[in-house]
Amino acid sequence: MNNSNYLSKNFRSAAKDYYYFLGRDYSQKATIKLIGDRYRLTGIERSVLLRGIIKKEKAFERKKKLLKHFKDNNKILLIDCFNILITISSYLSGKFIYIANDGFLRDAAESHGKIKRSDIIGRSLILIFKYLSEKKIKRVEMFLDSPVSYSKELSKKNYKLFDEYKITGESYVVKSADYHLIHNKDGICSTSDSIIIDQKSEIFDLSCNVIKYFFNPDFIYLDSFLN
Repeated sequence: MNNSNYLSKNFRSAAKDYYYFLGRDYSQKATIKLIGDRYRLTGIERSVLLRGIIKKEKAFERKKKLLKHFKDNNKILLIDCFNILITISSYLSGKFIYIANDGFLRDAAESHGKIKRSDIIGRSLILIFKYLSEKKIKRVEMFLDSPVSYSKELSKKNYKLFDEYKITGESYVVKSADYHLIHNKDGICSTSDSIIIDQKSEIFDLSCNVIKYFFNPDFIYLDSFLN
């Protein structure tokens, strides 16, 4: 399914109105309901507004942090594992993904802390390791949230793939990946999580780069809806 088919004809007007109210500090929750009801938006479209359209100043700040390439092999790549896996899996499953107006690739999967053990997740993980290997990224650390299903099993799989692809790395199962990524000063984070992005000076969008490297994606850029 083409990405554009997930958005109704009303979405462009809804996005502009939402962006207008957001820039004037209206309540985000109340504005989503107001605009969503006004334009009869679907749940996916409301999620896209919530996660994909950010105030102008904040979006500009985040874009400045976004690295086009991960070139410094003296740095460790710190991976928000479930965040990256879910985004790539959404693409492979034909679900709606888009480039938010802050420049980051996001999905409308809304997994809410749950992840299914599936062939798609396995394939997504292999694509990550192939990319890391082919781009000769020397060291990575992957963080998985322990409350999420199959976190321990995936961590064990990561170690097997480290050996298979000859990558130096660690895989940590932790209570909060966000906490560890925010407080880790030794590397560059890879995530599309806004909370983490706002706390770091540089971010590498691994999911976006993996998808672009192996496929020819037709991403929708939400910036184009706001002009």
